[in-house]
Amino acid sequence: MKRFALHAVALLTIAACQDQTVAPTAARPSFSTMPSVACPASPTFIVTDEASLRAALAAASPGAVIAIRGMVGIAADVFVETPNVTLTCASAGAGLFALSPSLDALILVDLGGSGAVVDGLVLDASAVSVNGFGAYFAGDAFGPGLPVPNVRFTHNTVTCGPGGCTLLAGTSGAVISNNTFTSAGSFTGVHVQLGVDNLDSVRIEGNTIVATAPSTDFRFGGIRVVGARHVVIRDNIVTGPWANSLSLATLSTSTITNNQLNGAAIYGIGLTRNPLLTTFVLNSTFSSNVVHGAASGGIFARKACGNVFAGNNLQGNGSNIGLIFPDTSGANTVVGNPSLVVDNGAYDCTGDGVNDPNIITGAGAVMHGVNLGRVVSDAVVSSNRLQ
Repeated sequence: MKRFALHAVALLTIAACQDQTVAPTAARPSFSTMPSVACPASPTFIVTDEASLRAALAAASPGAVIAIRGMVGIAADVFVETPNVTLTCASAGAGLFALSPSLDALILVDLGGSGAVVDGLVLDASAVSVNGFGAYFAGDAFGPGLPVPNVRFTHNTVTCGPGGCTLLAGTSGAVISNNTFTSAGSFTGVHVQLGVDNLDSVRIEGNTIVATAPSTDFRFGGIRVVGARHVVIRDNIVTGPWANSLSLATLSTSTITNNQLNGAAIYGIGLTRNPLLTTFVLNSTFSSNVVHGAASGGIFARKACGNVFAGNNLQGNGSNIGLIFPDTSGANTVVGNPSLVVDNGAYDCTGDGVNDPNIITGAGAVMHGVNLGRVVSDAVVSSNRLQ
């Protein structure tokens, strides 16, 4: 039974029961290439099946470390509702996989689970349905979107579900780092969005996020962040036909740097890809990112004001277009981009009645007044809970 009554503003609308431990099979890869992870020597609990995992979570005090041995099949949602609990491995290659498509996610960190850590696990969400959140959900599962701060998702190897890889909502201070995600075609990827209030100080760093088939919504992408400030997105590698390698909206005073973005079906970095959103990407820095092979251009900056684009390598994208500024952009600064910039923007970003043009320097050509057309349909998709 779905138990998500999430806040309507924050989220647009967001079978066998046998406990068992099942070893990896040919149909479910063992992830033998997973980087070595140091599993704790003296965890509070060691669990080997679904029943012992649930018992450990029920008995856990704040700060408990629960270590999983082997690959454990999960038939129903597993909730973490105690603060500062760690779920990790008892030996390398341990983790969880879905036994039923009815799961919302393999691990759900709910209200009360602030500071929870998921580290060093193999998480296979390939059997979770398109209505689920993939391998991991963190947020207020019962509504109305209250904060679940300071969660950490690190050093995990994830097979994404058709719905996505992970979803975090209302998780200020979250860290998502040094994970490997693989999607065979998901609605969204690593997806982080506001709860009742905007997020603060989320870090997404050092992840490898691979799509082996196209993702299924033009608004989203390999990394999706919406409704946040002071975000750091750094040193990630996003490859394959995600609709957008990075899809960002309602963002301010954030840093997006040193990311390698290859092969997006539409844009390498897409700003405000959801046309329903009225808020802007503001005063953020995009630097030293490499975007290659994006079909429609390197960066598309809709509803973007006061941002700095410096030292990005945007060559080798569709029609050699590096940046596109549509009419709802202004006061952005571009430095050091030798590829084509399409600049249709001079938006009144300050509300003083005077339009604010973009400032573009560098060796690349600049074109104005270009009819961009519709490179993709901007028809609104309303069949999901996500922004």
